[in-house]
Amino acid sequence: MGVPCYCKTSGSTGLHIYIPLGNKYTYEQSREFAWVIVKLINEELPKITTIERQISDRKGKMYLDFLQNRPHATIASAYSVRPKPGATVSMPLEWDEVKKGLKMSDFTIFNALERLESIGDIFKPVLGKGIDMMDVLSKFSKE
Repeated sequence: MGVPCYCKTSGSTGLHIYIPLGNKYTYEQSREFAWVIVKLINEELPKITTIERQISDRKGKMYLDFLQNRPHATIASAYSVRPKPGATVSMPLEWDEVKKGLKMSDFTIFNALERLESIGDIFKPVLGKGIDMMDVLSKFSKE
């Protein structure tokens, strides 16, 4: 869709993808935008992705959860330590790091600060200007 996006580990079992919105949209608008994105991904990759919320209906496919940031839900912020064995950390990733073999245990309380000092805060742009959601949707709908 041609929008900037940033990935981080959850520090547990998943990956979270963030698109900067610049505090310009309501929760409902951002939720609907996320719904459009997961529907498109699922239509493009139906053999490996699902939007089924019920675990038993996922059949081993990657779950695309557009409701992760719903009201009253919790989400680990970037760089937060998780209450997991090894003290894993919710770590921002470069896109070339998102590949087979990625393990949550690669990022822990023991190496997170060194990584941050080495590569800097690659998650900072999430808090930037943000996209023009309507512009993105209008361009995409013409394709």
